[in-house]
Amino acid sequence: MTREEMIAKGLVPEETKHNGHRRAHFHDYNRPGVYMITLVTEGRARVFGTIEGNTRSKRGSEDYPHLRCSELGSIILREEVGKISHFYPMVEVCKVALMPDHIHLLVDVKGKLPEGKHLGTIVRGFKTGCTRAWWKLTPDGKAPVTVTSVPEVSPSGWRPVLFQQGYHDRIIIREGMMENICKYMDENPFRARLKEEYPKLMQRRLHLWIHDREYAAFGNLFLLKNPDKLQVFFHRKNKDGIPTHLTEEYAQEKARLLQRAEEGTVLVTPGISKGEQGVVVAALANCLPLIILQKEPITEYWKPSQGRFYACANGNLLILAPWEMEGDSDYARFHSLNDLAKDICVATDTRLLGL
Repeated sequence: MTREEMIAKGLVPEETKHNGHRRAHFHDYNRPGVYMITLVTEGRARVFGTIEGNTRSKRGSEDYPHLRCSELGSIILREEVGKISHFYPMVEVCKVALMPDHIHLLVDVKGKLPEGKHLGTIVRGFKTGCTRAWWKLTPDGKAPVTVTSVPEVSPSGWRPVLFQQGYHDRIIIREGMMENICKYMDENPFRARLKEEYPKLMQRRLHLWIHDREYAAFGNLFLLKNPDKLQVFFHRKNKDGIPTHLTEEYAQEKARLLQRAEEGTVLVTPGISKGEQGVVVAALANCLPLIILQKEPITEYWKPSQGRFYACANGNLLILAPWEMEGDSDYARFHSLNDLAKDICVATDTRLLGL
């Protein structure tokens, strides 16, 4: 089914999200563009610093969550970042977000890069500079003792590696994306501290069984234990062919569902049709208990969007993703998710498996 066909049927297709290294094959990476680049340390080694502060502190205060840089982190910010514009004057590093185990760079390529150069060339040079700075701090050629997850030697056989292979890029192409990306980068330490302060509400489980179905989950698992769960399901149109979300009957049913949630009922839905989406948006805005099903996989480093992340931290949200989806099209899989939502509402058998 094409995107246009899905929209015509009242379905809202989402942008495909990749958990690995993403490249837009349609994009020319040696031409001007704005990108958020993410580089992750090998083994998620926390070599750039530590997160300090607490989430209850006032924004901008000394105790608001922030990164205290290690010596390597300070060198990267002070020396290595500036080298990008030094070697490539047409490139501006607009913003840097350093975290213990990864780096975000907001890069603006203002002009065409030199012949044979592209975004990957810039990133490779930056990674090389950071790695060499790290080696200088470890003159014996071995990783620091605190970096236990980094291999003893690189593939070349003589030095430890600092970063994972490749990188992740996100092209800033839509109006408003720049502001959202900057906010995301600024709040990285806050989100990291939030997960540490409320671990029970921010759980990630890659394998759990509900009845005979295996899921991955992120959020407040205690919502599954609530015996009062109610499915949110709306057809795209009513029997008269009118879009359901525009009818008075929908407004009344939406109000009833939200009232039930106010009383403690957990709403369960994949939020596919516009009617279901309206209930999801209202539930999240009003901090009501909600379980959302999605077809996007939940992996070891997957994270929800900002609003859903905070809903998880508040204990109001659990996100579930089935490991296997029935159907050979998105349309069929969307219907499968609604069937699963119905099953979860009556589930009495939930088993956690390891992580």
